Amino acid sequence: MHPKQICADFASMGSPLVLDGDDLYIEHPENIYPELEGLAKNYKSRIVAYLKDEYLDNDHNVKQTVDKVINFYIGIEQDMNGKINDWLNHYGEATKMVMELTIELSYNGWNKVSEPMCNYENKVIDKLSKEIFERAMVYFKKGVVMG
Repeated sequence: MHPKQICADFASMGSPLVLDGDDLYIEHPENIYPELEGLAKNYKSRIVAYLKDEYLDNDHNVKQTVDKVINFYIGIEQDMNGKINDWLNHYGEATKMVMELTIELSYNGWNKVSEPMCNYENKVIDKLSKEIFERAMVYFKKGVVMG
């Protein structure tokens, strides 16, 4: 989910998300359900980057694509699953890269696959994510394997 949308949704409920340094706060938290507070916590790192104007649309494209690949692996139904399955079955290097990504995420403390991975990202994760994204886009657009 794009942090822009999360911020807009919270603001529309009268509980905008605000920054104090790197700390994220919900104004008027009594206006929202506790589940939404959990959503903000799960996406905190991306929301903070967005509110600091450090989250670009291209960053979102990369992260959203990797989120979809991870969702495929953990069995979440989504329209892209057929394409992701085809790509991973025809491109072993992509599968290897995704496995490396999940290992790095686990080193960073991501051990609940039901939890979004965004608060466990770092420069290594960002680099791997960008490589996965670039290779996926070549495959999805042209149907070819990058060696």
